[in-house]
Amino acid sequence: MNKPHSRSMRRPLLALALAATSFAASAAHAGPVAGGEQIEISSPIFPRVLVLYASEGIHFPVTLDGEITLAHDASLTFDSLLANCAATHPAITLASAGHTLTSAELATNYNEVAECAYTTYTVKPYWIPKLVDDVDICGSELGAGWRLPTEADVAGMTEESFAFIADTLTSTADAKAGASFWGTFYFSLSIFVRAGDGSIQRADLSPGQSTRIVPLSVAGDALKSHYEGGVSLRCIRRTAIP
Repeated sequence: MNKPHSRSMRRPLLALALAATSFAASAAHAGPVAGGEQIEISSPIFPRVLVLYASEGIHFPVTLDGEITLAHDASLTFDSLLANCAATHPAITLASAGHTLTSAELATNYNEVAECAYTTYTVKPYWIPKLVDDVDICGSELGAGWRLPTEADVAGMTEESFAFIADTLTSTADAKAGASFWGTFYFSLSIFVRAGDGSIQRADLSPGQSTRIVPLSVAGDALKSHYEGGVSLRCIRRTAIP
């Protein structure tokens, strides 16, 4: 994954910025913040469900190496999908020198990537929770420094940060208009998170939520099968600012 380039957008109390690759927004980050730290939240890592379905339940890998292989074989990043889907989805706008993508272009890109992911790569937002628990998918697929968010990470975010994440990393235009299934289905702000007790739970990064962390609705062996709870695998990266 290419390192994102940031462009500051000043707001009261907190400087918010857009982290973008050479293609489009693939992460939103708040920074710099108190304590000299930049915090980034990624777009989802998508799973190819036909790969997962063949290896879930009683067919789930019995070794960690097997889980690592399965997770990698199933994973597709937003950046790779955007680049590959642009050829068949002309509505996608790729970022270029001198052009910063507008909110409308970002929303269109999210919808187009989501539709392409489903129709071309058989992707649905249905990860196997035990894979998310056991394998460092974030680090493997996005690179050094990226990891699964924790309950403490979510607790430390401000309401302004949640609003910025929603504006940057979801199909907000279509969600408000009720016009599109694709973006809102794939770019959920309900995410997998490592809870304080070490378990995998779900967090809601949507603005205005009173309860942010809740348990998954499955447990035990059911964690070895795909989870249709509309939960995205998003990642976090926290970087100290000199």
